[in-house]
Order: sequence, then C-alpha cells, then structure tokens
Amino acid sequence: MSQANVEILRAAYKNREPDLNFLHPDVEWHTRADLPDSATYRGHDGVTKLASEWFESFDDFQLELEELIDARDDVVIALVRLRGRIRGSGEEVDMLEAHVWTMLEGRGIECREYPTKVEALEALRRAE
Repeated sequence: MSQANVEILRAAYKNREPDLNFLHPDVEWHTRADLPDSATYRGHDGVTKLASEWFESFDDFQLELEELIDARDDVVIALVRLRGRIRGSGEEVDMLEAHVWTMLEGRGIECREYPTKVEALEALRRAE
C-alpha cells in the first residue's frame, strides 16, 4: 500500500486548494511546533481554515512538492516548498518544510509539519 499512498499524495499536492476527498473526515493537521502560531487543525473544516489563513496571508502563494519519501506502509513524508509575498509588506518567503502524513485506507488521517527532512525522520524514529 505504501507506493499507492505516495501516488495519492502526489495527486493531492497538485491541487491548489485542500482536497477534502483525500483527507479523512477525522484528519488532524499539526503545524510546526517551532512557530509561534503552532496549532492543531481538526477535520475538514479545520484544514480548510488553515489553508485559508495561508492563502489570505500571502500574495502569489505557491506550494511546490519537491520530494515524496515512502517512510513505511502507512507513513509518507512530503518535502514541500512554500513561496509567496507576505500581504501588506511585500516580504518574500521561500521555505522548505516536511509534512509527515499518516494514511488510513488511502486517505490522510494525520499531518505533522517539521522544519526539515532530518527533523521529520528523527521524529519518526522516536515514534517507533
């Protein structure tokens, strides 16, 4: 199932808006713990709210998938690049982060954000 999960995520990241069909109804999205506005967003409404906050905060917001790592049967790491200009300031943002997805029956049930690939891999090792 792991390669199938990789392909499901590849397709999901092609969408500009969150793909609610891809997300399990009980999804939990944990934003990066190193950021001051770190939070957990639950369910389709929560993830939609998170995406709206990002799109409203930036001009020309782009999310580009750079790599997918098949970590284990139910876990896939997505390395994504976030780009845009902060609305109102014009300041450019270009950052890479890791999204660690836990999949359940072909749908994303949990996403945890990490600042780097190394930190994401370390978190997975600690969880085993």
